[in-house]
Amino acid sequence: MTQTARAIRAPGWGTVTLGGHQLSWRMLLFWAGVTFWLGNMILHTGLSGIRELRASLYFVAEIIVITSATRTIGLDLVAKFYCWGGTVMGVMWLVSAVFTSFVPSPDAVSRQFFVPFMEESLKLAPVAYLLWRGRTSRSWTMGASDIMLMAAASGGGFGLVEEAYFHLHNGPTRALDWLPLTRINGPTLTVGHSTWTGLAGATLGLALLWGPRKPLNYVLAGSGILWSIFDHSHHNYGVDRTGFSVDLFNFVTGHGWIALYLFVLAVILVVTSDLYVVRGTLSGSPELKIPRLSGLEDLKRVWRFLMVRRGLAYLMFKARYVTGRNRAELILQGNAIDQSLARFHNQWSGSALQSRTDQ
Repeated sequence: MTQTARAIRAPGWGTVTLGGHQLSWRMLLFWAGVTFWLGNMILHTGLSGIRELRASLYFVAEIIVITSATRTIGLDLVAKFYCWGGTVMGVMWLVSAVFTSFVPSPDAVSRQFFVPFMEESLKLAPVAYLLWRGRTSRSWTMGASDIMLMAAASGGGFGLVEEAYFHLHNGPTRALDWLPLTRINGPTLTVGHSTWTGLAGATLGLALLWGPRKPLNYVLAGSGILWSIFDHSHHNYGVDRTGFSVDLFNFVTGHGWIALYLFVLAVILVVTSDLYVVRGTLSGSPELKIPRLSGLEDLKRVWRFLMVRRGLAYLMFKARYVTGRNRAELILQGNAIDQSLARFHNQWSGSALQSRTDQ
């Protein structure tokens, strides 16, 4: 059962029968929320909403493809975080409404810095919660690619409605062909919510993977979100403003282009680091080699085998910088995963041999 299904089918909500199928109330509530979220957006923004949804999913799909050789999470969890991004956008709407009651002027400088801080924090919050919740188990089997992908998905869901309304009122804008969520306005580039949060997730993932010593680990983990907040503030502050402060913002951020360069660099470092761990940590384990395929029906089983094996590689690599009782617990957890993979490998190899013998 997938992680999303386990979360949806958790006990305590009860079930209902529809068309002869048992569905939990939690699942119905989930799909009702998604339907309202996307349906309401498209109803009010029309073609702009559809285009923005397509661009948003295109960006997430790009990250999925880029991390195909290193990630351990499935598409169901990616979709879940995309929806979580839309959920925290609703939370941000409530926070903005309360803040606006105290600072009613839309031109107030405090709003230009408070809103980016809250938005970047809320977008990363679902990822941080999952990592904290799995701090003694699942989080150790995740690579930097997983964290970057979850963060990018959360950012995509968060910015969906905002971008749809922006393009509804302002029309199409110039964007990079390979990054359709960006906006180019003269010399200035706005990378958008997905890229900002993807950058924050990338540096957090690198810090958790490599585990550098304090305070470098905190600097690395927080550098992505700090730059995203800064660049987001630059974008908000520069709207309808001129003068020295705006020029200074433009100079420091490179008119927004530095955020793009940092994101591309972060993606390269994330994938390279994860590949290094995956290929190097378990290279001497013959029982964990990919079994032979007996047909196309085995591709799904191979994919699951590879994802679990990657998780084992990440766990064993991270265990190197953990000491004491925690290290012992991680090694025990790694041994359990290793044994389950070895059993799966042996059973599969035996089944394949039997199949060839029967033929």
